Formats: sequence, structure tokens, C-alpha cells
Amino acid sequence: MSATLRRGWFAVWKIIGGVRLRIKVMGIALAMIALLGLGILGLVREVMTRVLTWELEQRGLSIAHDVAGRSTDLILTNNLYPLHELIRNTVLSNEDVRYAFLLDPHGRILADSFGGGFPLDLLAANVLPPGESHHVELLQTEEGIIQDIAVPIFESRAGIVRVGMSLRRLEATLAHTTRQILLATLLVSILGIVISTGLTWLVTRPILGLAEATARVAQGDLSHRLVPWADDEIGQLQNSFNAMVNSLAQSRQSMEIANARLARRNRELLALYGISRALSGPLGLSEALERALEHVIGMMRTTGGWICMLNDDGSCYICASMGEPSRADVGTACCRQCTACRQAALARKPIVVSPVPASCPVYTSQNDPTALHQGHVIVPILTKERVAGLLNLVCTEENCFEQEGMGLLAAVGRQLGLAFENVRLWEELRHKEAMRGQLLRKIITAQEEERRRIARELHDQTGQAITSLLVGLKVLEGAHSLEQARALASDMRNTLSQTLDEVRNLALELRPSALDDLGLVPALARYVGMLPARFGFQVDFVAAGMDDQRLPREVESTLYRIAQEALSNVARHARATHASVLLERREGVVVMLIEDNGVGFDAARVIDSARERDRLGLFGMMERASLVGGRLTIESRPGAGTTISVEVPLEST
Repeated sequence: MSATLRRGWFAVWKIIGGVRLRIKVMGIALAMIALLGLGILGLVREVMTRVLTWELEQRGLSIAHDVAGRSTDLILTNNLYPLHELIRNTVLSNEDVRYAFLLDPHGRILADSFGGGFPLDLLAANVLPPGESHHVELLQTEEGIIQDIAVPIFESRAGIVRVGMSLRRLEATLAHTTRQILLATLLVSILGIVISTGLTWLVTRPILGLAEATARVAQGDLSHRLVPWADDEIGQLQNSFNAMVNSLAQSRQSMEIANARLARRNRELLALYGISRALSGPLGLSEALERALEHVIGMMRTTGGWICMLNDDGSCYICASMGEPSRADVGTACCRQCTACRQAALARKPIVVSPVPASCPVYTSQNDPTALHQGHVIVPILTKERVAGLLNLVCTEENCFEQEGMGLLAAVGRQLGLAFENVRLWEELRHKEAMRGQLLRKIITAQEEERRRIARELHDQTGQAITSLLVGLKVLEGAHSLEQARALASDMRNTLSQTLDEVRNLALELRPSALDDLGLVPALARYVGMLPARFGFQVDFVAAGMDDQRLPREVESTLYRIAQEALSNVARHARATHASVLLERREGVVVMLIEDNGVGFDAARVIDSARERDRLGLFGMMERASLVGGRLTIESRPGAGTTISVEVPLEST
């Protein structure tokens, strides 16, 4: 059913859509006027019918009450002739009274206006209920609708008066009013058609002109313009059309320029792709930057350039150069003295210096002293964390560095920074792998040394003690007196107690039982308490936020071994008089700080040192922290002590 209605609606709309706009507007105006007129007509008829019917009823009640009041004495005195005159005069003097008659209390007719032909059916048509002041009934007769009104005479003790009010005059009034309203509606419709025709012509004329102009634009004619006819929506549409045509004309004029720029951009992207390929190969940093610099110089058509890398202390060194300047020290001097170089590094975006000031070291060409450099651009080489270096380009022509090329140069700077970062990460990975291999070899060596030490201690101390016990037992067997046996037993007990202490100390050095049984805090407290007697310096230990909660076993073992190694380094190298260990559990992490007031050292130099014994201990602590997802940092400088910080994340429970 819905599909049928949809098809029907489409068919109707197709017909409506084919009608011209002027006819549509006139039809809508005529329909609205007709609907308005018919609505007013219906409303007026309804209101007038109610009002006139009510007025007729009130007039009928007034006439009936008047007849009832005037006929009371006549009925009580049984004076019938005046009653007939009263009824006849009432009908004659009131145009709307169709009939009137009087009934006695028993329902017999006393007087009427019918002249002898009283319709008996009229008696039962309107019966006055007892106690009512009046009763009205609408009777459908051959002459039309009659409003029959019944009013009691002397509270119905003298009878009832009935008056019939005709609605003929009311209907005539309504018919006359209806004709006048229809005539007014017709006149207004004619006037509306005339007005809507004029308005439609005014409205559709600029629209038709706009359609014609649009067709001309579609054919490629951009010379036609519209004259706005008013400051309304259509006028705004005409202004928008003119603006659109102007924009199209400008676009056509700039098309060749845009195509030229697109071609140049394509060449730049090809050059950028070549730079990317040059940086993606398995090359060293200097070789990769030289190949990239060659592509950039060819792309920007400059006389030369250089790439200087920045150190942490702000100094720089030339990593790659080509063309101008021919001497590396000139480029280095430029990077150190040029204010624009510092501004580019701080702003992290390319900066163009044009013209080049005479105070700049690259003001004069190295290859041709008569040629002067007119432009110098500095592009920062950006990594994730800092400005790793500066790309410098120079040229001898004016306006050789346009603003449009700065975005490309910024992208080149980011690519060079990416290459630098990749090389740095690769070198760092190689360094870590080498250190990991060295650490593994040291671990294996340390295991073998530890085994030899344990074997030596077992042989030299425990074995000798057991041998001494065996000799003592043999001597005990041949004791001649009880006192001699007791003395030998006391010596053997002392030897056995000493041997037991040595075995216990050996076990504690291998794996402290307190770490497994009680946890990290008691184990560290016990270990720290042993250090003053063993190494001769004071050590403080503070644990905060632990709340008697055990950490994961691998975390406890890692932190304990790091503390052991760090405090052992303090004892061997720091020449400290005081050290402190802080263990704190924070939200989601556990932190351990180990500080001393020793002589300190250059941490960066030692970690980068080629000597294994200088760096493997520190690297081993870093490796232990990384294995549990933590991070270890070392802060130290000569004469200022050392601080080792370990932060290990904890899984949420």
C-alpha cells in the first residue's frame, strides 16, 4: 500500500513540478484566499446561528411570559373572548410568532390562533415538566423549523401558554450574510490573483535572469554579471553569483601559476624522496648526511652548504659540507657567531638571512672573492628531544630563498633529525649489546670465581676444621682421664662452633635468608648494619611507605643486589665517611636512593669508558633494573659524592 501511495505521490508531484513557477504562486495565493473565505464563512454562519437562535428564544420566552401574565385573570374569570383576542393580537404583532394557544390545567384548549383548524399532534409535541419555568422544543414542520416554547400560567394552576417561533426570518438573514461573504471572497480572490501575478512577475524575473546567467557560465562565459534588484535574499543570491563568477575568473587566471607551482612542488617532492632514500641506506652518519646535503643543494639551486651538529655544551662541529664554504672552520665560525643560527635553534624553525651581513664569516665566497653571498638559510635538524644540528645553505643570487620553500626545508630538517636519531639509537643498541656480552662474560667469570672461592674456603677452613675434629675424636678415644676428655671436648665444641659460623656467613653471602623469610626491608637493614664493622663508614637506612607489604620476589632480589653492588662500590672507590639508603614505596612504584659523601666521579665518562672494569659494575646495575622494567640513574661529579636512584614500577593489585 505504501509503495502505491509513493508512486501516486511521485506522479502528482511530477505534474505539479512541470507547472511554471508563476502559476504555482498564483494557485497557492488563490487557494489560500479561498480557504480563508470559506473558513470565515463557516465561522460567521456558526456564530450568527447561535446568536440569532438564542435571541429568538429569548424573545419567544418574553412573549410567552407576557401572554401568561395577561391571561391569568381572564382564565380565572373564564372570560374566553378576551383570551382569543390576546392570542390573535400576539400573533399579529410579532412577525416571528407562527402560532400561540392556551391550555387549561387539564390540557384542554382555551384559545388558539389556528382559527378552528388546530393540529392535535401539537399538544404532545412539547410537554412542560412539573416545576419547570419553561420548556423549549425544536419542531420540524412543513414550513420549516419551529421553536415551540411552553410557559406555565400561575405556576401551572391556571394552565400553560404555548408560543411557536418561526426560524424563517433567521434563515433568510443567514442566507443574505452568506451571499455577502461569498461576494467579498470572490472580489478578494480576484484582487489576490492580480496582486500575486504582479508579485510573481517581480520575483521570477531576477530568478529567470539568474538561470540565464548560470547557463552562460556553464558554457564558459565569465564576463556576464547580474545587477542586484533589491537588498533581499534574491539580491544576496545575485551578489553571491557575481562573487562566484569573479572567483572563477580569478581561478582561471591563476591556473597557470598554480600548475607551475605544482610542477615545482613535484620536483621538490622528488628531491625529498631522493633525500629519504639517501638517508635510508646502511650508511654512517657523515656519509648519509653528505648524500642528503647533495640532494638539498641541487633541489634549492644554491652555491653550497654545510651541516653542523651541536654538542650538549653548545659547541658545534662540521659533519658534512659541499661547495661553499670550502673551509670547514668558516662554517664552524658562522654557527658560533651568527645570531640567526641561535635564533633558528631556539625557534626550532627555518630562518632566512637576506642580505647576509658583512660581519658574517660566509659573507664573501671562498671560491670567488668578488662574489658576495646574498642569502643564507638556517634549518634546525630536529629530533624528539632537542635540536641536534643545523643545516646551512648559501647562495649568491638575490631572493633565492622563497618563503614557500621553508616548509620543504623544515621537512628536510626533520628527516635529517630522524636519520641522526636512527644512527644514535643504532649506536646505542650496538653499545648495549656489546656491554651485555661483556656483562655476560663477567657473570660467567664471576660464577667461576665464586665457585673457586667457595671451594677454597670449604677446603681451607671447613675441611681443616673437620679434619681437626676427626683428630680430636681420635685423641678423645685414647684419653686417660675425665679431665683430659672434657678439655678435648671443649676444644672440639669451639672448633665446631667456629666452623658453623663460617658456613653460615658463607651461606649469607650467597643468599641472605632474611630476604626470603622476612622481605627486603629487614634484609637491607641487616646488611646495612653489618657495613660499619666491615668497611669502616657509617650507613643510614630509612624505609618509608612499605607498611609491612612484601614486594614481588624478583623486585626484592633486584633492589637488594643493586644496593649490595652500590655500597660495595662506595667501600672500594668512594673513600666516603657516610652513606644513606632510602627505600620508599609510592603510588605504583618503589624508589631506592643510595647516596654517599665520597670523592665522586664523572659518570658519563666512566659509562662510556672502554675499560670494562670501570663500567661493568654500573652497567650491571642498570641491566638489573631494566630486567624488572625499572630505570637506574647515576648523578655524580668529582668532589661532590654520588647519588644512585632506582625506580621500579609495581603492577596494580
